Amino acid sequence: MGVSVVNVLNHQVVLFIANTIWGWPAGWSNVFAACLAAGPAYLLSRAWVWEVSGKHDLRKEVLPFWILAVVGLVVSTAFAAAAGRIFGAGILVNLGSLVGYFIVWVGKFVLLGRIFDDRAERKEAEANADEA
Repeated sequence: MGVSVVNVLNHQVVLFIANTIWGWPAGWSNVFAACLAAGPAYLLSRAWVWEVSGKHDLRKEVLPFWILAVVGLVVSTAFAAAAGRIFGAGILVNLGSLVGYFIVWVGKFVLLGRIFDDRAERKEAEANADEA
């Protein structure tokens, strides 16, 4: 949960600054915020959520995360852009982005949890084998 809080705060602060303070269009502001937040989101998720270190596994880590990150980018940008068209700049653009990301986050949480469950089971089996 800590990773999600950090990622959401990073994204939302940058989105608000780009859209409301700098006056960028909502959609482009969301793309900018997502691009800045994606790298730290991956690295924090890898270290704190999945508890994986060492070499990156392209099939089980990198591709699933980045595919879902792009899906999140597309969905949240559509919601942020729609909010921008309806309400202009401001906190409602942030809310639109959050709604889009929440929809994708639920799916990402379930999918990545399933991928890494097998790793947790293997670690537990290895620990039990070492004890025996």
